[in-house]
Amino acid sequence: MAKEYIIGRVAESAVTVPAEKVGVSGRHAKIIVCDNGQWEIEDLSSSNGTFVKDRDGNFQRVFKKVISENTVIRLGQEGHSSFVFIAHRALADEDSYAYEFRQLKKLLKYQLADEEAMEKKNSRNMKIVKFASPLAMALCIGAQYVVPALKNDPGLNLWISRGAMAAAPVIIGFFFGIDTRSVKALKQRRLKNLTCPKCGYPVSEFDIQNMQCSRCKAK
Repeated sequence: MAKEYIIGRVAESAVTVPAEKVGVSGRHAKIIVCDNGQWEIEDLSSSNGTFVKDRDGNFQRVFKKVISENTVIRLGQEGHSSFVFIAHRALADEDSYAYEFRQLKKLLKYQLADEEAMEKKNSRNMKIVKFASPLAMALCIGAQYVVPALKNDPGLNLWISRGAMAAAPVIIGFFFGIDTRSVKALKQRRLKNLTCPKCGYPVSEFDIQNMQCSRCKAK
């Protein structure tokens, strides 16, 4: 038989919601753990909505949705009056955040791998752009031995060579430049995903490895 866990400001809530979280309704949402192990979140007609965090760290409003034990849920609109927790907390010891920190370790591993891949990509692209001008010059020098017009007109060849040297980095850079948009997105994802499961503030790599928030001391 499926088990249901009511989440809200009522006394029987499966997760303790602090009194100051006024954006959370009395019976705000419920987590359902089905017989087959599937987890679901259902909004109980709350005033300020129920949201789940996606891979990029953005919260999306839901009314009923299949989730996982590790899904991050927010009750209420973004701000100090909302309440954020991981679905597993419905089954967890209220005083321990060890499970959440273990999940943060996994997220950190994926984050570092993506950041390393992005760094390698940008480093490779910078090398390609760096050698664009010399390559363009070499091609122009070789072209004068193939194209008669360039061979017979040194001035034209010089003009084309200078133009190619100037344009090559711009053209190559357009296709192989630093992916600033993706770099920014990765930084934003780090700030949004690597946060303390209790106070919600970003945590450092040291905090994650130490499994304790240096700000609120949750562990």
